[in-house]
Amino acid sequence: MCIPLRFLCFCLFLAAASKCLCADPPVILIDPGHGGSGVAGSLAERSNSSPNNASSPGGLKEKDLTLEFSFILHEEILKAATRQGRLLGVMMTRQADENLDFIARAKACNRPDTACVVSIHFNATDGAKASGSLAVIAAKDRNPDYEVDRSFALGLVTACSKGVREFLPDSKDMGTIHDSHLHGGLGSNFFFQLQRQPHLKGKPKCFLEIEFIDNPAVERALLGGDRAAKFRTIAASIADYLVAAIEEPARQRTGAR
Repeated sequence: MCIPLRFLCFCLFLAAASKCLCADPPVILIDPGHGGSGVAGSLAERSNSSPNNASSPGGLKEKDLTLEFSFILHEEILKAATRQGRLLGVMMTRQADENLDFIARAKACNRPDTACVVSIHFNATDGAKASGSLAVIAAKDRNPDYEVDRSFALGLVTACSKGVREFLPDSKDMGTIHDSHLHGGLGSNFFFQLQRQPHLKGKPKCFLEIEFIDNPAVERALLGGDRAAKFRTIAASIADYLVAAIEEPARQRTGAR
């Protein structure tokens, strides 16, 4: 039987269109920093993740706050996607009080549909007087995605700072720094592992430090009272930025114009 060329071309067009329409939506990966009760991974493999770094004067731990905030951010991203008429996914590297090493976290992020990776943290400093939102990216000399990461991180920290200032008017947008201050100049072990994942090449990756929780003023303003409502305001600002920031890659994935 001879199949007309015009009909065959039409069938191929339908198959391509169907494949395009059924493409998986982009996924935002949220990494709630730290967790558990002991160090995970090893220095030798550059996979070691500490269970907790910062604590508030009242004893609230960063590892618990990052998980709490990440759950709320997960919800707010989906709400923002609905408002913006977008279809996307959200995943978290952990959903319980556990500490995954950085190899495990990086592998969880290594998906073909990953749009970006945001590791959520709360900051601390020796003087306990700092206040501001800050993003951290891998240093330029070992980061082929430096410009992508920097542009993404600058927008992210600005969105975070906008939400924080609802409760802390003097909180600063501290912009972006690189990770050369970590591990004797070697940089973040998480970035080290993320850069070795094939599906994450060209995808923006950063740490987002929400605020300095060792500062008593920050603890009073952000962590007291209805903390969940405050986190939701901050997360909503971040979510609006994230959904908008991955709009162009999503269009390229689906072939939209």
